[in-house]
Amino acid sequence: MTAVRRCAALLCLWVVAMAPAAARDIHYGAVVDPAILECDRSHWRGDIETSRLCYANLLRDDVAAATKAEAAWALNNLQQSNEWFRAALAEAPDDYRSKVRWGDLFAASHQDAEAMNIYREVLEKDPTNAFALLGAARVLVGSFEEAANNYLEPLMMGAVPDNGAMIGALLLVAQVSLEGGNYDEADEALDQAAQLIEDEGWPPLEVYALRAAQDLLNNTDGSRWTEQAIAYNPRFGGIYATPAHFYVITRRYRDAIDLYQKAVDIEPELASAHENMGINLLRDNQVTRARMHLERAYQLDPFSPRSVNSLRLLDSFSNFRLIEDRPTLDGDVPIILRLHKDEADVIAPYAIELTRDSIEVFTERYGFALREPVIIEMYPDHDDFAVRTAGMPGLGILGAAFGYLLAMDSPSGRPPQEFQWGSVLWHELAHVFTLNATDHLVPRWYSEGISVFEEWRSGPNPGVRIPMSVYNAMREDRFLPVSELDNGFMRPSFPEQVIVSYMQAGLVCDFIDREHGEHKLRELLDAFGDGLDTEQALGAVFGMDPGEFDDEFDAFVAAEFGEFLEQLDHWAHTQAEISARLDSGDWETVIDLANELLGIMPHYTEPDSPYLAVARAYNELDQRDAALEALEEFWRGGGYDPAALNRLADWLVEDGQPDMAIEVLQSINLVDPLDADLHGRLGDLLLEADRGAEALQEYEVALALRPHDMATAWYRLASAQHALGNDQQSQDYLLQALDIAPNFRPAQRLLLKLASGADET
Repeated sequence: MTAVRRCAALLCLWVVAMAPAAARDIHYGAVVDPAILECDRSHWRGDIETSRLCYANLLRDDVAAATKAEAAWALNNLQQSNEWFRAALAEAPDDYRSKVRWGDLFAASHQDAEAMNIYREVLEKDPTNAFALLGAARVLVGSFEEAANNYLEPLMMGAVPDNGAMIGALLLVAQVSLEGGNYDEADEALDQAAQLIEDEGWPPLEVYALRAAQDLLNNTDGSRWTEQAIAYNPRFGGIYATPAHFYVITRRYRDAIDLYQKAVDIEPELASAHENMGINLLRDNQVTRARMHLERAYQLDPFSPRSVNSLRLLDSFSNFRLIEDRPTLDGDVPIILRLHKDEADVIAPYAIELTRDSIEVFTERYGFALREPVIIEMYPDHDDFAVRTAGMPGLGILGAAFGYLLAMDSPSGRPPQEFQWGSVLWHELAHVFTLNATDHLVPRWYSEGISVFEEWRSGPNPGVRIPMSVYNAMREDRFLPVSELDNGFMRPSFPEQVIVSYMQAGLVCDFIDREHGEHKLRELLDAFGDGLDTEQALGAVFGMDPGEFDDEFDAFVAAEFGEFLEQLDHWAHTQAEISARLDSGDWETVIDLANELLGIMPHYTEPDSPYLAVARAYNELDQRDAALEALEEFWRGGGYDPAALNRLADWLVEDGQPDMAIEVLQSINLVDPLDADLHGRLGDLLLEADRGAEALQEYEVALALRPHDMATAWYRLASAQHALGNDQQSQDYLLQALDIAPNFRPAQRLLLKLASGADET
């Protein structure tokens, strides 16, 4: 899929020109040609047939090339539109109005980089070109780049006076403000835009759509703006598609599907609505219906990267297996796994066990019983997971939950030393509860906070793990007020802010649990389920306003981490010194320096943990007991480096502690379950501990990984079945082993004992 994705994301100009896209947006004076405006007015009123005839007549008439370009664009003939824009600019290279519109064509055709190049060319020669500034701002806002403000500011400050461009800027500000929860700012921008639109005689449709979205976000039943939009233009799908976008960003995916359906019902050629509905139907596991709308979106706009990628992902589903774990207890729900066929038999047993365990924990903790099957998808290719989540590759997250369906990287999707897949699954399953317990009304920060907190407290690899970058953000006072914490996820203002926001949200939940009691976590979740916002919920549950809550949380962070934060520079310097001493083999100094750091922060178990350095140094000095103790502390604190844990398991076996070695190896399964040797070793220890059923599972997983020594794999299965009293099955497995290696003595001996009816000794 990679090459195809690259083509879809970086289409050449000639390909863009061939791609039909959605009809032209309202341009608010970017086009001034009276002939085009006459056609546009019919289109904006929903008289589509009249407008199409009008545009088609212009293509036949003897009119300017720029006029023909706009007419062809309006008829979705982008190849012809591109050719006419080229002709117009060949005749008049300094026609900046046409050049900006050409850039807008690229932007509408998913070619942001080409569009930005054109806008910049115009602005180099005409720095006050209002519509070039607006076009650049739109592109950058769409890619969440802070640089958008550099282009918006001259418009918003009135430095480049143009009412049409100002309308576009105000609508952009309103959209971003609504996305960030700044409703007063959005309201003010919409008021100004509406007045300018009235003054200039432009269609108010986009204002109506954003007003309807604002009503939706305020949980208003029915919006008068919807009625006004339909009265103005009964074929304006945006009146439903725009609010649907805000349902999506607040994770109310089923509600979004209903609105997108209404959008395409009244505007069947609205490609973006078909595309977004298809992607959201996938999030709701409505695969057949999703394909139908994605294929329609592709027909209307065949080079939209999100449609192309999503359809190719659907094609790849033939390489996946569906595995269903049916409930055995009343009240349980089915668990459905979609796993790649090469990994399904390996991952399924552990994923099912973790999911059942999490459901038990979260049902009791949050007082909510699941009502639908839980669907879990794991992708070996991270870009496939990213496409599954957002329609585009390149996403940096590890997992995503959409309600009762969650998707994530599979254990092979990332290097094991970077990815504890079991904890990620636990994290996403917590989202299943917080989203559904609140009917998806929980704010993002609290849902993420609960998931991080549960990773730390109840997950399969418990322990508070905070990256050093987050400690640096703490020291620099870069935590957000709790009432603004959603912005850290939605529109980060510095590179590390998303991970900082995850950790801050988890610490807020830790603070609530430790300072106010676990019951307050559930009460706060219930408050969000009742429709309260963060400020209202804090008042109802804690009797505090957000400022008071922030003050208490800040005091908690200072008490918990203040001394450590004061020593971050010393920590970094000492870490660098440890690295240099490891390279030179100065083991005594490594031990002294690492133990000094562990005295400062004994819970730090990230990949650069001092525990790993001190364990290596002790081992090099033949002080195995001390090395074992250091690795055990690392493991118990949540460290999950598979190489270190494998070493710890070996040392524990040598030290006569097989039961603890079993626990360590089981924890590696939640990091690197695709290691066939791991399952063989673990199965052997379990069999020796008379835990035959567990040993059998490990041996079955080892066999599914097709190890090099298949004879031993079959023999191990036979041994486990024999230990469980299943001698006929044991004999079948022994014959499999001997078919591969006829002289395999252990299999011969066990088969002989089974045949003679004697007990194995």
